[in-house]
Amino acid sequence: FTNNDKETFLNSLEHDNKLNKHTDERSFLLRKLLYNKQVQPPSTFTSSPSSPNSIQNPGSLESIQTVASGLWKVIYAPHMTTMANIGGGELDVQYDLRNDLTMTSHARYDFPFFKQKGYLSVSGTYGSVNELVCRVDFDQAWFKPFPLDEEGKMTEEDVPYASIEQVPDSVGKSIVTNVGNLMFLESVSVFPVSYMDDDLCVFDFELLGTRIVARKMK
Repeated sequence: FTNNDKETFLNSLEHDNKLNKHTDERSFLLRKLLYNKQVQPPSTFTSSPSSPNSIQNPGSLESIQTVASGLWKVIYAPHMTTMANIGGGELDVQYDLRNDLTMTSHARYDFPFFKQKGYLSVSGTYGSVNELVCRVDFDQAWFKPFPLDEEGKMTEEDVPYASIEQVPDSVGKSIVTNVGNLMFLESVSVFPVSYMDDDLCVFDFELLGTRIVARKMK
């Protein structure tokens, strides 16, 4: 495996730790990476920058437990950048996957035109549907809007609430929790996994016919 399609795709991105803009070239390089991938079973799985391999059966519990735990950042997701562009802002999404199969996700939003900035967070569990499909089951949702001064600058530290227990009780907290529960649908809970190694994961968001690429930060 001498053609390093993973490296070529990653080198096409402007940032390695935040969401990148969608381009036709990047989407083509991603498809090429998936088409040319090689796989290794979890029992013997190794991957390096010079010889990347996807773990075999990336949706299986064995594969998930081998490489999934850690802090991941979304680095490529055409539907996310499209939504951000429509609102004239930016999104930054991270997933914290833990060994006990619990997880937390924080989506930072920044829409200067609407003077809206903050975090939307969810938590729950992740696991396997079958050898090629994983699922997430979120059961809590909360948000942290940032108060802004007259110049649009934040007046609080730029960090999310780590858990729903940290969120002060309010009507807004109850509303977000209730709306979040309505949004936790099967169609946004199941994700076929196209590629997964120890620092890169590509999964399909079938509801919108697009893919999400995440990279492990630690």
